[in-house]
Amino acid sequence: NDSVEASRNDIISRDLPDSILVEEFKSLRTSLHFGMLDATNQSLAVTSGAPDAGKSFISANIAAVSAAAGLKVCLIDADMRRGRQRLRFGVKRYAAGLSEYLSEDIRLEDVLQATDIPGLTFVNTGKFPPNPSELLIRPKFKELLAQLTEKFDLVIIDCPPVLAVTDACVVGRIAGATFVVARHQKTEIGEFAATIRTLETAGVSIKGAILNAFDRRKLKSYGYGYKYSYSYDYKTIKDDTERKARG
Repeated sequence: NDSVEASRNDIISRDLPDSILVEEFKSLRTSLHFGMLDATNQSLAVTSGAPDAGKSFISANIAAVSAAAGLKVCLIDADMRRGRQRLRFGVKRYAAGLSEYLSEDIRLEDVLQATDIPGLTFVNTGKFPPNPSELLIRPKFKELLAQLTEKFDLVIIDCPPVLAVTDACVVGRIAGATFVVARHQKTEIGEFAATIRTLETAGVSIKGAILNAFDRRKLKSYGYGYKYSYSYDYKTIKDDTERKARG
């Protein structure tokens, strides 16, 4: 959950395998699969309009359940300003990552981090650079995605928020598909509309939206109109954690 600091206890399929949310993420994985059938490549950019929508939590959990289904998955933390995906996988803060690969002459193998989830590989942000957008717009990033989509079945790119910086627009133009995360009772309709407009103006192919922290029982009366939606309830995660602790 991005509304709190990322931690090692919020990869649901790994840490709470008996949670009902595991099935929810499996359902989301299936929806994303069909949403990407006509994608130019098997890379998926995940973003939001503003911080705290839950995009990083969702990116990590999609990656985990996709790996559990037998896919070779690479998760990239492309938020080279505030990214904290590393905390979910126990990766050190300054482990070489995306920023070093794009700005220095290091090998791809030097930034691919094995995780404790079979089939899931992680690319850290690396040290936060002063010029993230300029690094992403270099041809080397496009070349990186081409290499990774050859090597992996699915590449998931966790991007910064659209309305804060241009990074997600740059990534979205290269990725095979882009999904936007909105958070129930937090993301304003105007904010969501501005996010879609910004991405579309940049030429990004938006495949759908993921509605986060939404009570599924209210699904028929609330929505943003995009094809795919997903919800999770943070209280359910808390309850499942407490139940696991009680044994």
